[in-house]
Amino acid sequence: MSRHTGAAMKASLSNFKYRILVVDDNVSMRQTLPTLLSGNGYEVHTAVDGFDALNALRWAVPDLIISDLTMPNMSGFEFLSVVRRRFPNVPVIALKWGVHRCVDAIGSACGRVFLKG
Repeated sequence: MSRHTGAAMKASLSNFKYRILVVDDNVSMRQTLPTLLSGNGYEVHTAVDGFDALNALRWAVPDLIISDLTMPNMSGFEFLSVVRRRFPNVPVIALKWGVHRCVDAIGSACGRVFLKG
């Protein structure tokens, strides 16, 4: 490997950003999470519901998905079910407003569940 190629590879790796997909129908969550995450060097994309997120997955598979569970059109439960079948190696964090007995129901669909609010 030439010295120039090694330097170019090192520069390319230092510019690498992990890609995160944030799926939430709440506008403030779709604005706040990307602001926090991109400020820490992540490339963040957003989707308003499960259908929008599946469309985003057609173009690029993220390194992490953060998804709300309660959304219109296609819920987070439905979306994460599809994600688990199609992309079983992509880690998922689920977000849920309030206390709900959803942890056992989605335990196999995501790595972590965090309660919002």
